[in-house]
Amino acid sequence: MLMVLVALASQVPPPCLHAAAVAGEATAGLEEYRRGAIAQAATHFAVADSLCPGDHATQIGLGFVRLRQGQPVAAAERFQRAVASDATDAEAWYGLGLARSRLGQRAAAADAWRRTLRLAPRYEDAELQLLALGIDSGLAVPAVVRPVHPDVPSRTAGDGFEIHTNGGWRPFYVKGINFGVALPGHFPSEFPTDDSTYGRWLELIAGARANAVRVYTILPPAFYRALKAWNSAHPDRALWLVHGVWTELPPGDDYDAPAWKTAFRAEMRRVVDLLHGRAVIAAWPGHAFGRYDSDVSEHVLGFILGREWEPFSIRAYNTRRRDRTSFAGRFLTVDVGTPADAWMAEQCDYLLTYEWDTYHAQRPIAYTNWPTLDPLAHPTEPTLEEEQRLRRTSPPRTLPAISHRITRTPTIQTSSISTRPTARQGRPRADHATSATCAPSSSIMRGGRC
Repeated sequence: MLMVLVALASQVPPPCLHAAAVAGEATAGLEEYRRGAIAQAATHFAVADSLCPGDHATQIGLGFVRLRQGQPVAAAERFQRAVASDATDAEAWYGLGLARSRLGQRAAAADAWRRTLRLAPRYEDAELQLLALGIDSGLAVPAVVRPVHPDVPSRTAGDGFEIHTNGGWRPFYVKGINFGVALPGHFPSEFPTDDSTYGRWLELIAGARANAVRVYTILPPAFYRALKAWNSAHPDRALWLVHGVWTELPPGDDYDAPAWKTAFRAEMRRVVDLLHGRAVIAAWPGHAFGRYDSDVSEHVLGFILGREWEPFSIRAYNTRRRDRTSFAGRFLTVDVGTPADAWMAEQCDYLLTYEWDTYHAQRPIAYTNWPTLDPLAHPTEPTLEEEQRLRRTSPPRTLPAISHRITRTPTIQTSSISTRPTARQGRPRADHATSATCAPSSSIMRGGRC
């Protein structure tokens, strides 16, 4: 035991005789680092290290300087010394994770960042680094506080929408903007990640007298923070959100393929959770990620499932599942329809059930449709042959840029759900992606079927 105590005592650094000077140099080094003067920061930290070799704060400072200088090996050595001198310092573990990551040591980096979060649960940078690695397991989300009374901010009524206000239900005429957020020079899935960009866009949208925005897929947390900030600051000009749940087409056009269907439903749950401010989403190619803690559910008008389904894919599924012509779920029912109709209603019902059981909330839902799937004739929509003839006979001309917007309230069908609109529904238009809209049936919302 005596030998162990002697060994431990030998690991304790002797008292520094220049503690005040070291503290001054370290503070100066930190200030230089923060303003981006890395060479000057390195000089200050080096002086501090020469005065008191092994000083804990100095090792951390030198570690971050070495990272900025592109020296991950040297950085890792400094951070290792820091965690050896104080294993409870979250900053040291975070820096060690960065150094390991840049050395290609993915698992070791994740271990360091997990250690950071155990020491400092709200260390956002460490959490973001884990999510960027595609790791979300073990990251906490707030517990669900399920309201006693149903939360229904919007509903269908006749051929339109209504929203709930302090004075009761009132009609809501949708004037919306489809929100494609890729900046020039970027791919569509390279989303901006700063609040200010989204805040400016939302201000412009509201300034154009729109009252709703539609997003096709999950955006970065910055968008939802900006939306909540706008609506909180401008309750009389609030922007309602129509949120999509994106998916690619299933392999072999088999919409019942277990792995694909499971992944699509997981995406539905992620969308619902993030809108209620309760999601932590790991990175994967082409998708946004981060911690979603802005609850915007009070201004979510509805959901739209899926993408612009390709006619060849729908036709293939209808052929594969000829026997499936109806669906009876908890909230939605299809009496007679195509196999694709029944499948779409099943997925809508799944999302509605999840939000109801988890958050005691409900709102309208739809699945995407577009003119290529529409069997009706549209006199105002040119056919392919007409377009080709027009191209041959008309000289090319420059067209002005226009916004892709919803120019009228989406048509609501409350008797049955179908991708084959009836004459009563009117003509879907190219800028009106939602043709079959489902109104969830409950004691609160009108109708027992959609």
